[in-house]
Amino acid sequence: MSPPATSVAELLPDDAGKALCVLERRRGFLQEHLDLLAALPAHGNRKLRVDQLFLGLLMAFFDPMARSLRTIEDQGSFEGRLDLRRLARSTTSDALAAFDPACLKPVIDDLRRRVPHLGNADADLAGITRRIIAADGTYLNTLADVAWALHQTRRDGRGHGQVRANLLMDVTTWTPQVITVSGNDGESEPAAFARDLLEGVLYVIDRNFLDFSFLNQLLARDDDFVLRVRANAPAVIALEALPPSAADAEAGVIADEIVQLSGRGAPPGRFRRVTIQTVNRKGETEIIRLLSNLTDPKIAARVIGVIYRLRWQIELFFKWLKTFARMDHLLSTSRNGITFQLYVAVIGVLMMYVQSGRRISVYALAALSRLARGLCTPDEAMEVIARREREMELNRARQARRRARKKLA
Repeated sequence: MSPPATSVAELLPDDAGKALCVLERRRGFLQEHLDLLAALPAHGNRKLRVDQLFLGLLMAFFDPMARSLRTIEDQGSFEGRLDLRRLARSTTSDALAAFDPACLKPVIDDLRRRVPHLGNADADLAGITRRIIAADGTYLNTLADVAWALHQTRRDGRGHGQVRANLLMDVTTWTPQVITVSGNDGESEPAAFARDLLEGVLYVIDRNFLDFSFLNQLLARDDDFVLRVRANAPAVIALEALPPSAADAEAGVIADEIVQLSGRGAPPGRFRRVTIQTVNRKGETEIIRLLSNLTDPKIAARVIGVIYRLRWQIELFFKWLKTFARMDHLLSTSRNGITFQLYVAVIGVLMMYVQSGRRISVYALAALSRLARGLCTPDEAMEVIARREREMELNRARQARRRARKKLA
């Protein structure tokens, strides 16, 4: 089920202030998308439309008490903002399985275009002009009897099912670019991501993406990559040793090499392997080896390490999604339904970003949830977010000064 073609209007100066008003008065730049969704066929022989399901789940995303089909049903019409009495639990469950989540992609694409651009805050990344995209997956628990889920066994012997959410995320704006759902289809993680690769970006990825076929597809799309590798894989032929600079050595770089990959299907050409010694969160010494196609000597070895550290942003996003966006509780057991719920969460995240002009946080979610429920004005919500942002900036500055003093000592 695909929506008809649309030409969304250009971003207006007051769009930011209207990003969430659709939850109250169904006006603003999302109204065009709601009209297109309303034109799609209704659910089965019932009257529930896609736009009603989407709007109801979107309002539930901003309501901390609406986290299950029962509590969503109990919200009724969300104080008159939904043009039906309630989202009945059984009808909502059936509709999540029946509706094609692809109909929400135009909404996601439109909001992504409206997200304000943020430059790299790290001075070391000034020479990196490409968007940095983190790619990774996270597992969400579902019922053990879901046929297409991955089946696991707990320590107590009880079975449970899991599905994997695959995410491509812009680490600068902290906004999702692509999100898909995988189950027990036997597809590897790199293969699941290969279908949706972006072009002309820099991917930062972890060890489970060491797959020559995947790397060849990245390079064919004119993408760059920084990939963490193991000590014994992949096999390489060392071509040249690059002496680390003083700044590189201070950042923990202990080796910087130009290498050639060997083995069946290995991508041809010259690559760079940077070895960094660091201290992990447990205070233990750790060796990190990074493979990249960024062989330009103008890009310092320490910058390769800075890029890899940005991968942690996707882990923070997954934690945010499960803890604060409550995606640890799935509303559906179908692939369509889980993907639909994930898309609604992504749309909620993007709406928050467009509304506030800032990366999302638990404070932004709390303030904008109050705005979406009509408990405060946009100006009051923005004032709370700005105050919390100032407090976090001051705290980050204090932490930086404390680390600098420890380093001098």
